[in-house]
Amino acid sequence: MDDSVKKLAIPAELNHPFFFSQEEILVNKPNSSFSLSENFIYELYFFNGRVTCMPWMNPQESVPILLKEWQQLKNHLKLRYQNREQEFILESMKKGIGLFLQLLFWSNGQPVHLKEPIPFSQLTSKPVNVQERLGFIISRPKLFHSFIQLSELMVEQEKHYMKNVVVKKASRPNKV
Repeated sequence: MDDSVKKLAIPAELNHPFFFSQEEILVNKPNSSFSLSENFIYELYFFNGRVTCMPWMNPQESVPILLKEWQQLKNHLKLRYQNREQEFILESMKKGIGLFLQLLFWSNGQPVHLKEPIPFSQLTSKPVNVQERLGFIISRPKLFHSFIQLSELMVEQEKHYMKNVVVKKASRPNKV
């Protein structure tokens, strides 16, 4: 195994059967630039006590990159559904659901926590009925309706995030 690949334990905070079926995972070590190549890579390192980037501490930089990644994945998924390529949809939907969870937690200034029940009540900024809607998506990830629901959750959370950015800017005293 080369130095860029690490074996990490799946921490209790991320132990969710939809995303992780084993107790350990091989992951590429994040390089110096921000990357979303693997779901929850920064949380995996963080909860394993390894120092790395903490994108939830700086959402104004990480969230726009995450949203750009979602747009690319969304376009990819649209084509998969149009071409009825069911065998390729599950992995892409897992990636999309992971992006949503990262957006949800990072825009609230927290690392992702997946341990069931997912602590949605600790988040101040979230879409309406997020727990039920996300539960539906995870239980039926290949359905086109799940893709539509995921897309709506992304839009709603982006709106919450942008509102918080505007409110935060407005509450800062103007420098003269």
